[in-house]
Amino acid sequence: MRFGKIMKKVMALGTGLTMIGGAMAVADLSNYPSPFVKDGKFNGVMVIGDKADAKDVIGVSDIAVSLQFSATTAAGATTSDVNVEGEAWQVRKGSTNVMELSENLETGETANRESIATITSSSYIDEAELAVLLASGTASNSKGDAPYEQRLYFEDDTTGYVQYLEDRNDVTGDFLYFENGKQIARYELEFTSSLESDVDDSAGSATATGDYLTDIEDVEIVMLGKTYAVVQARRNSQKPGNITLTLMGGAAKDTMLEGETKTYTVDGSDYETTLDYVSSTQAKFTINGEATRLLQDGDTDKLSDDTTVGVSEILYQDYAGGIHSATFFIGAQKLFIKDTDITDVASSNELQVDDETIDGSNAWVEGTDDSTTFKIDKIVVNMSADDDYYVPAGSKLSENPEMDEPELLFTKSWDIEYQGLSDELVEEIQIKASGSDDYELEFVDGSGNKARFPLVHSPSGSVIKFGDNDDDLLVQENLTISKDDYFIMTDETDTNGERKSYALRYRGSDKITADNAVIKFDDLGSGDRIERSISVPSAGSVAVGPDDERVGEIAQIKLGGGVFRVFNSSSTAVKDFDILIDLDASGTLDNEQVTLNTKYGAWVNITNGTGVNGNENSAADVQVKIDTPNSDDYDDKAPNTLWFNISASGGEVRLTQMADQIFSYRAPEDDDKNTYTYTTMGAFVKRSAPTSDPQEVYVEYPQHQRLPRLYVTGEGASLTTTTATAGTAVVVNRIEVGATKLASEVNDIKAVNAILVGGPCANSATAEIMGNPADCAEGFEAGKGLIQLFENDGNVAMLVAGYSAADTRAAAKVISNSGDYTLKGTKMQVTTATSSVTEVTETETVQEQIEDLQEDVEDLQEETA
Repeated sequence: MRFGKIMKKVMALGTGLTMIGGAMAVADLSNYPSPFVKDGKFNGVMVIGDKADAKDVIGVSDIAVSLQFSATTAAGATTSDVNVEGEAWQVRKGSTNVMELSENLETGETANRESIATITSSSYIDEAELAVLLASGTASNSKGDAPYEQRLYFEDDTTGYVQYLEDRNDVTGDFLYFENGKQIARYELEFTSSLESDVDDSAGSATATGDYLTDIEDVEIVMLGKTYAVVQARRNSQKPGNITLTLMGGAAKDTMLEGETKTYTVDGSDYETTLDYVSSTQAKFTINGEATRLLQDGDTDKLSDDTTVGVSEILYQDYAGGIHSATFFIGAQKLFIKDTDITDVASSNELQVDDETIDGSNAWVEGTDDSTTFKIDKIVVNMSADDDYYVPAGSKLSENPEMDEPELLFTKSWDIEYQGLSDELVEEIQIKASGSDDYELEFVDGSGNKARFPLVHSPSGSVIKFGDNDDDLLVQENLTISKDDYFIMTDETDTNGERKSYALRYRGSDKITADNAVIKFDDLGSGDRIERSISVPSAGSVAVGPDDERVGEIAQIKLGGGVFRVFNSSSTAVKDFDILIDLDASGTLDNEQVTLNTKYGAWVNITNGTGVNGNENSAADVQVKIDTPNSDDYDDKAPNTLWFNISASGGEVRLTQMADQIFSYRAPEDDDKNTYTYTTMGAFVKRSAPTSDPQEVYVEYPQHQRLPRLYVTGEGASLTTTTATAGTAVVVNRIEVGATKLASEVNDIKAVNAILVGGPCANSATAEIMGNPADCAEGFEAGKGLIQLFENDGNVAMLVAGYSAADTRAAAKVISNSGDYTLKGTKMQVTTATSSVTEVTETETVQEQIEDLQEDVEDLQEETA
């Protein structure tokens, strides 16, 4: 007898530990309404008993209303601006020709992209865009002044664009992309009056057989913001028209006498420098205790910290008291340009920087050579990618890991930076599966509300119909709308892209002879009930309906500035008569199909793929197009149309991209269920393909065109992105009809988060969660209500109940006004008379049960000893 009682206590204790300990690990009442509201949306069900008392019904209604105000998300316009310190040119021409996103299209399709070259019209930028980096200047020598201009050309429109791509590391995102082997840019320095030199021999005497361009040596030229001295200028008298130029520039330049010591600061580091030795052809230095090799005019050497030292001139007067000096650079950059034919416009050799050949950097000189006077008209460097370069948002081209030689960007004093896409407010357009046999479409209507309506349903086989299993969706005028049918309305008197569209549901009517007869509609966006008085058609307000039936205007729906006329399609002598609606606000009924405009101007076109415009009960397929119809919404690259096909097989719906759709989608390496792409509008498209469910489409559509923020920057420029919230709005995410259920309507209460109103005596779902107690009133006290959390197979169940229906309602009032109470732990008791709450610390009760059980076991051991 005692053993049986002990086992009952053990079982009860186990149940208690499951209910309490598990709940504590999952949730706490102090976090309410979490987890029932997640990411601003209701996340669960509310359940009452099948024969619930009216007070239970009121209680669950109060909870639902309070949760609706918690089911919100902030919709403030979070924007980001790029702050520029230093010199930078944003890739655009004026306010109209701006850089746009490039689309991912299938192989063979005509490219729809915008590159830097597109913006510059395959031409150049100069000091008008970058006043310092590309400043005009003058080189001077004994032959006179040679003014010059600088330009950066961007000529290849098949590279240098922003697109949604997958890089070498299988990372997907929006990248600035330069294709291997294609031009990045071409630098040109053009002398408007030629830089001239006599053709001399080594002694400086003019001769037609000379190899020295003495007048050009020691000339200083500023290229891309850096000053370079021409250290050597040579020609080959055996092949007139060729030239080699050695130029040197650096962070610190000075001339020192032999034996002199000075300290220079370069990039924050000090360099104590001594000129140890000078001869007629060589010089040697000690820098921070480190000796250089013997350096000739034009030679360089590297210190242990990779700083380059270069000599640009040596002066040695070989007599008593003569000057022994050397002109040198610390932090030097040495350029070597060789061209075998200055009369053409092609390169014969790649540029050398610090004695290293730079792959992809082709340099040449343009000018004339008559063996008496050598003239330089242009110095040109063409820079081409030697690999595929993917520059992610917030990065520079020079930092690209695939660019092995940053010297490819001539002089290393400029860069191309990608600061990501502009931040714009966005709305969602969704084609969502509802089970395996239905699709719904969600959009933001003309009033800014999210509206969702049933799009198609498959009753069996390959048959699909507009709407759901019970009711139709109407997308064409002059087709009968019956009670509970859905329809869309768009004021098509406005410009496409600026129209206001709404989704409504016909909810029936009074018969016309009823007092104050009305016709009713539900606005699926706002959730509002629209009631309009029914009037007897006046003379002249008739139109031709199906089968030539005479119909008349009985009411008007006014939304978003549009007037949508309602006509009877069957006798108004009975309630809930059929109707017709002027869905495009044109003022008449015709056979026109109606399309949607979203709040931000997207165009959504729903058509019967069999070629029938209407929504007859069966169809082979349904097609949905999403586009940007108004050319004022984008710069000059019209987005291609997103085009999807919905069909059915075996009574299950399926969504695919149309066979002649041209978009190509990218699949992230760690995401095998989704693929993505962008349009030139900046609409971000996700195609979701769950393992066992129909595919879905999510389009993130921007209020204004989402544009790449791309800059050409000068040395020392700093670009930073700052974010700000411009205004704050709140979007109420409507709790869907059907979120409250009877206990018998929930197949598996442990598969969802659940708010259970009513105790186990009144609610079978509560009984299941509480382990179906033999005494359904056990644990409840008259005049007291309970709010309690239970572990629920990974979800959470919250009990809101009491000893009586009045006690249950008192508990519901507390949870509905949870902000007015201090809720904590997993169980709170509510005193009905005062609405006061106290925490019930179940862990103490369990401990007492354990101690009681231990005493019983000890007594049993003594009896059997």
